[in-house]
Order: sequence, then C-alpha cells, then structure tokens
Amino acid sequence: MEWVFLNGRFVERGEAAVPALDRGLLYGYGLFETMRSYNGRVFRLDAHYRRLSEGAVALGIPLALTLDDLRAAVETLLERNSLPGARIRLTVTAGPVPDDGGASPSILLVARPLSGYPPDLYQRGMAAVTSATRRNEASPLSRVKSLNYLDNLLAREEAQRKGADEAILLNTRGLVAEGSASNVFLVGSEGLSTPGIDSGALPGITRAAVIELAREAGIACAEGEVEAATLAGAAEAFLTNSIMGVMPLTRLDGRPIGGGRPSPTTRAISRLYDQAVAQETAAPP
Repeated sequence: MEWVFLNGRFVERGEAAVPALDRGLLYGYGLFETMRSYNGRVFRLDAHYRRLSEGAVALGIPLALTLDDLRAAVETLLERNSLPGARIRLTVTAGPVPDDGGASPSILLVARPLSGYPPDLYQRGMAAVTSATRRNEASPLSRVKSLNYLDNLLAREEAQRKGADEAILLNTRGLVAEGSASNVFLVGSEGLSTPGIDSGALPGITRAAVIELAREAGIACAEGEVEAATLAGAAEAFLTNSIMGVMPLTRLDGRPIGGGRPSPTTRAISRLYDQAVAQETAAPP
C-alpha cells in the first residue's frame, strides 16, 4: 500500500484525486518542490518551504500550509511508506476558478523510493548539450518552481535524443541560465561562479547551500552573468540539485570541459555538501 498526503489527509495513492477543473491541471497554474530525505529527514526543508511560500505569493495562491504542517506531513508520510530515504514531491495547485467562496488550492505530497544516480556517473561526470530552448529571464516564472515546466522537459528530451545527460538552457541574451533540472557552477582561478537569478536561474536549494558552504570554506563564489563560451572554456564545472547533490559536468556539446574528468575543486565542494547533509539529517541517537 502506498500512501500520499492530499489536502490534510493521508489516503491511498489510488484514491487521491484533484478536481477536473483545477487550474494546475488545465494551465500549469501551481508550484512544486522536489526534496530528498535521508534517515527520514529532508535536507533544508525550511528553505524548500520558504521558496514555495515566496512562489505562492508571486502567483497569488493562498498557501494553507505552515512549515510545521509540512514537516509533520513529511515525517508521517515517510513512516507510513517505510521510506527513510526517498524522493519527495510537494505540489500546490491554484485550484478551480474561485467562486464566491474563494480559491481552494490542492496540496499533494508524494514520497517514492529513491533511485538516485549511478555512482560511476559521479566518477566520470555528466555530459550536457546546449539546448535550443531558451529561458525567458524576464518572465516571473523563471524565479519560481511552477507547474509550467514544459521548457525544461523539452530541453531534457533534446539532451536524451543527443545522448547527453543534461541540457544547458541559455536565456534570451545568450547567457547561461541553468540546466533543465539543475543549477550550473563554473570553477576558475578566482573561485566559483554561477548564473545569477537575473539571468533566469532558478534559486535552487542546493545552489544556495553550495554558495554558503563554499564561502564558509574561504572559496569565493560570484553570482552574475556567465557567457556560454566561458562555460565551455571553464577549468571545471558542476551541476547541483536536491536529488543528485553536486554532480561534475565534464563534457559540453561533445567537447571536454577542462580535463574532461571530475577535478579537485568539484570534489572538495561535493565533500563539503555531503558533510552538511550528513550533519543536518543524522538519525537521532
């Protein structure tokens, strides 16, 4: 039996349903968060909730869910499904068109077994292609994790057709924005750099953690404009998201980045991130 959390209740997956006229279904009007649990705990759950809340304000969706509500729902869902380590998806829809009673958003929480990424992929690094799909950095949707996710999916499918692991999206000015499911970091002589939010990068939770951890370790990290040629010519590069953590990026458009293999700074950042995750999500004694 698989349990899901829907609108304040735990129900069997097959019984979970949202209204047929929900605007999340009809128009992609809603938000989502993808989280990873370790030992029954989500890394940076508060940051995921904060991003969700800010997105709800931006899209005008009333969010009837507190951080404490979310934490309790996650803990119970993982326990009911016997999943200490899981991929967790939180979806908030705008609900049907409001009547006189106001909007009724749907809140859905699903936890699935974590398949993860193959260990050997971290050893060789990902290959990416520059996608033909462009990120509109002027759109408010570039700053929230909305259900309107088709650009990212099309870019990912393009990468798969070309035999790559990930797609890099440029913005309308030809600057690097992000990956189809990741944020992008470059390593240079002066430290790390990553596309800024104004370039169309999603404010990723792992992205923020890496910036914080790098600076605490004395590694400079600049946020700003990144030229496509700068990424191609970087000494090292890596990708981040909540499921994979820190992933080396070793090839772009068929050509190696740097030496074409994971390099020292990337490995050091990965260790810092893994240590932070282990510390925050350690099982209680």
